[in-house]
Formats: sequence, structure tokens, C-alpha cells
Amino acid sequence: MPRRSVSADTVTWASPPIVPHEESGIRLRASNRLNSSLVRANGPERPSPSSTLTLERFLTLPQTVSLVLLILVLIGAVWKKINIGILSLCATFVLLIVSGASADEVYKSFPADLVVLIIGVSLMFSHLELSGAIRWIINGVFTLVGPRHGLIPWVGFLLGGFLSTVGIFSTGPVAILVPIIAFVSVTYPGTYLINALGVIMGAIGLGMSPLNPTGATLQHLASKAGVSYSGWGLWLVAVVVTAVALAALQVLFRNLAKRGKALVEPRASQVEEGAGSSSESINTAYAVASIIGLVLFVVCVIAFGFDVGLTAMAVTAVLQLIFHPEQKEMLGRVPWGATLLIGGLLTYLGLLESVGTIDSIQNSMSGVASGAILLLVLAYLTAVLCNVESSALGVLSLTMPLVFGFFADSPHIFWIVAAVAVPSGLMVMNPIHIAGTLVVANAQQDKQNDVFRMFLATSLGMTIVVPGILAVIPLALGL
Repeated sequence: MPRRSVSADTVTWASPPIVPHEESGIRLRASNRLNSSLVRANGPERPSPSSTLTLERFLTLPQTVSLVLLILVLIGAVWKKINIGILSLCATFVLLIVSGASADEVYKSFPADLVVLIIGVSLMFSHLELSGAIRWIINGVFTLVGPRHGLIPWVGFLLGGFLSTVGIFSTGPVAILVPIIAFVSVTYPGTYLINALGVIMGAIGLGMSPLNPTGATLQHLASKAGVSYSGWGLWLVAVVVTAVALAALQVLFRNLAKRGKALVEPRASQVEEGAGSSSESINTAYAVASIIGLVLFVVCVIAFGFDVGLTAMAVTAVLQLIFHPEQKEMLGRVPWGATLLIGGLLTYLGLLESVGTIDSIQNSMSGVASGAILLLVLAYLTAVLCNVESSALGVLSLTMPLVFGFFADSPHIFWIVAAVAVPSGLMVMNPIHIAGTLVVANAQQDKQNDVFRMFLATSLGMTIVVPGILAVIPLALGL
């Protein structure tokens, strides 16, 4: 503002010297006043082509190509059922040529820690399985349950959830427990579906544990984005949400059974497999040592903060040296498909980040939508994609970088992550997923179409309800 100068006989206004940045500001304001007068005289100015929001303004050629390739990867994965990791590495090669990036830059994004985690934990659990320790524990738990058939889904939930929580990839507990659940369900007619759902919801829903590849991947992506949240807190939210969903489904299926619906039994071949797996021989010394190794693994990781993958590898190596199990059988229990998926997809996403695609998407979307709309879009997009893509881990690897980018500075990032990530574990009953397919395929032959429709309807119902309910919390807190 000008200074007022007062003398004995006059009042004048003396302007202070204009420094360069103040001078430019004054010129800008004068220009704005001139533009405003022109608008009033001639009407609103039509936007020029350069001032409109166009694709060219936001995306360079490599960024555009990267998005096209990502869409093709998703189409190929859903339509042709090709592993996303393979398609992602192929897309990485194409984008590498288009962008001119170096191969060294690409390999910096390869998630070596997650790959070691998946392989190490899987090999450690192969000792528990080959020694008979897992069958030992499972059979003992079901013996304690006895005739209380209402508890069987919860026993499956706890066993599957425990195995996922301590690190085994989610499909492992499903493959182990479903045959046993089928065998147990024969004693209690009409309970097979809800018993199997208890297993797969616990095994996959509780995969948010920081020791599990899914939970570890989320924390890996958060760390890259400079975001931190409670990994065990997210796991606890997943426990509560999944347990409430299972209780609701148990009531629903019980009412359907009273009306003569949802009365489905397992196939005879599945029953025989469950009976055979229940009576497998157990190497007591090997089983006890494997359980001790598991306990030491959990203590070292949780209490002392040791690296999950390397600790699991150390336990695996010690047990291998002492008991010499068949190495081929151990390696056959590693989920190589999931390992390839996470390695290939995160490598491609790292290249997307390096060419600026993710930043451009965030900048363009943040300018046209509020935080509330973005949260709901990402939450429902993740849930819908989890219904059409068999790997929830792959979907979360695609959507969570956007979540961390948009809401990195939010004080309520924990609840935002929960609203987007936790519902993914409830889509497991969809027949497109491996777990849902396994349950449908092992139902009695003449009921498989009914089970397919029932699981599909249940999954779609969860898709509509759960993301919206969980999004209420961060929305109420103000994002």
C-alpha cells in the first residue's frame, strides 16, 4: 500500500519504491482489470484450444502408451486367463523401448523382498505340511469341536486365518482345508457351503497381515509413496469385517436351508480325498520341530523386527538340513504363479511411475473430483475388479498406488486404506476366483450350477454393500 505523507499545508501520497516482484504483481493486477473490462464489453471469452483440458496436456507419448498397455494387460488377464506377471513384463519391454528408459532403472522396481518373502514362507510351510504338523493341528481342533456343527465354519475361519496371518499365501490354506472341511461336512448335511466359506473367507480375508504377501505388498507400496499406517491395525479391521460378513452369511444360509435351499453336499471324490488327508501319517519329531520353527519365526519377525522372507528362509534351511524332506515336493508347494504375478506387475508399475504416468493421472483426476468421490470410485473400482480378475493381490497392486498418491497427506489414511483394501478379501466366493471355483467344483454334480449362481449373487451383494459402509468412516472423519 502507498504511504500517506503529511506536511503542514498539504496532504500527499508517496509511493514506496517498487521491487521487481511487486512490480510484476501490480502489472498482473492491472492486466486482470483490463481483461475483466473486455469481458464485460464483449462477453465471455471462448477458451482457446491450448487452455482446454486435453489428453495431450496431461500425458506424453510414453505415458499414453503405458496406459494403453496396462488396459491390454488387464484384458488379456481377464479374457485369456494369462498370468498378469507375464503380460506385465511383456508390456515393460515395449514401454522400455518407447520411453527410452534404461533396463537398470526397470530392475530397481523389481520387488526382490516380496519375492523372497513368498518363496521363503511357502518353503517353511511346506515343512509343516510334509511333516504332518498342519494335519495334526487341524484334526485335533475338529475333534474338540465334536457335534457342535455351528462352530465348524468358525473353526475353518480361525484355521485359515491363522495360516494366512503367519504368512502362507492365501490359496495354500484353502487347498489344505477345503478337502478336510468337505469330509467333516458329510456328518452334518447341508453345511458344506457355509463351512467352505468360513475357510476361504478366513484364509483370504486375513491376508492383510504384514507377514502375508498381500499385506506386505500393501506396505511395500505405501513405503514407496512415503505413506505409513498400522499394518496390524489393518489386519484387525479385516478380522472384524470378515467375521461380521461370515456371521451374516451363516444366518442367511441357515434360513435358506430351512426353506430347502442351499442344501449342497460335497462330491464323493472330495470326501475320499478329505478322509485320506485326515489319516495321513505324521512324523512326530519332524512335526514338532516344524512347529517350533514356526513359533521362532513369528517371535523373530514380530518381537525383534527381523525380515520376514530371510527369517523364513533360515528356518527352512535348518529344517531341510536336519530332516531332508523331498526337495521336489517342497518346491512344488511354492505359488510360482503368484510370485511371477507380483514380480512382473510391480516392475511394470515402477516403470509407469518413472515415466510419470501415475503422477499425471493423479493430477488430472484431482482437478475434476472431490476427495469423497475419488475415495468411493477407488473403493468400488477395486471391489468390481476383484470380481472379474482372479487375483485380488494383482488388483490391489494396481489401485493402491493411486490411493497413496491421492490421500498421502490425509490424517485418516489408515481408514482410507481399509475402505479400499479390506473389501477385496470378501470377493473370494466369486466363482471366478480360485477359492470359489474350488468349492463349486467339489459340490455335488447336480447342484454345481445352483452353487455358482448363489456364490456369484453373494459376491455381487458384498461388492455393493461393503465398500460403501467402510468408506463412511473416513468420509465422516473428513478424509
